[in-house]
Amino acid sequence: MTSSSAKTTNHISRAHHKSSRKGERGVTIFIVAAGMVSLLAMAVLAIDVVTLYVASGQAQQAADAAALAGAAAFSSSGFTSAPGIVPQSSVCNGSSGDADMRAQAVAGKFTIGGTAPSSVVTSCNFTEVENPQLTVTVTRTGLPSFFARIWGYSGSTVTATAKAEAYNPSFNAGSPPSPTIDVTGVKPWLVFNCQLPCASPNFIAYPNYAISNPALIGTRITLHLTAFDTPAIPPPAPPYTFYAIDAPAPVSCPSSSAVSCNQIGTGPPGLFYHDNIACRGTAHFSCGQPIGPGRPIQVDTRSLGSLHPRTDAGTECLIHANGSDLTQGQDTFTATGPPVTIGGGSNNPNSLMRLASSISRSDSVVTVPVFNCPAGPTCNGTVDLQIAGFLQVGIQSVPTPGDISAVVLNIAGCDPSNPGVSISGAGTSPVPVRLIR
Repeated sequence: MTSSSAKTTNHISRAHHKSSRKGERGVTIFIVAAGMVSLLAMAVLAIDVVTLYVASGQAQQAADAAALAGAAAFSSSGFTSAPGIVPQSSVCNGSSGDADMRAQAVAGKFTIGGTAPSSVVTSCNFTEVENPQLTVTVTRTGLPSFFARIWGYSGSTVTATAKAEAYNPSFNAGSPPSPTIDVTGVKPWLVFNCQLPCASPNFIAYPNYAISNPALIGTRITLHLTAFDTPAIPPPAPPYTFYAIDAPAPVSCPSSSAVSCNQIGTGPPGLFYHDNIACRGTAHFSCGQPIGPGRPIQVDTRSLGSLHPRTDAGTECLIHANGSDLTQGQDTFTATGPPVTIGGGSNNPNSLMRLASSISRSDSVVTVPVFNCPAGPTCNGTVDLQIAGFLQVGIQSVPTPGDISAVVLNIAGCDPSNPGVSISGAGTSPVPVRLIR
């Protein structure tokens, strides 16, 4: 081949090679672009998955809170103590019962994916009337998808379910034995489980201790303070008599500048009766516990002249009342029959509850111990007095010195033959509420 021919061939080869490379231009950009699209698709899908996961957690929180709030209605209505008196339908019927309404109201305050739940469904199980259960199902439909809609996916649905029960430990289910009640934060009023002279100790808690007097649930009563050495004779009406209790110093007291609380911390050294009314007590009270001379908790032996003003002042501070009658800013209790409705007073420390027509908690709701008189002629603060149960009431007012007007919300008696393992009450109630999902 001549030199001229070789040059021509090399020139053609180089031209062909350049042409081939020119045809491959942009392939790398296409591969990178395709990879970026895939990575972006996975990233945005992960965002939607995380969004769905977060929404699922929010739905579960709403269901849990709603179930607990609804189950509290079983306790406050008195149903666990008087299932034959308090109608099931008024407590829970799947739509308009007290438990249903409370659960729906609480669930509605939660946001799932930025908005309220699409539906809140409630149902109740009354198989064990002493331990009724509430199931709440919270659903959020049309959950927004930020990027999945690119592929035509319009939205998701999340659903969560929770179950809670009001557990009344005063019932004896046989085996295993029922646990006893161990309640803190009770008020220092030891109530007689009888009408003096206590010939029949079944006035509040029945003799078998399995269930307490259902006829009292939702009724108005007056608790009457009596002297520690009261002789065993019938007291003046009304007969719901109590002794003042001398217990250790309390905690969590309101400010002395709060409504009617200017006597906080002014009691004699070592005597905390007033403050144990107005504040949250530290003493534990349990079934069968003796209260008497030499015990950590004993009857206050001061005269009624000392105890009456302390009772009145402590109670008015507790319920946020400006004075002794029913219209002094305290919360109200409508007791036309169970369940009892609580109305927010103008002095309620929670501004959201003031003047509200129906609230689910109140500082006026308290628990007090109930005792049985010992055998023999003596039934006063000079002997041991044994706790036989707990009475939960909503305090209305202090109409006269040493008298406390209240509405009965619940009663839990003790079973002395089955001590079991102690459990703590739910704050102000002797009937705890717990999640069992």
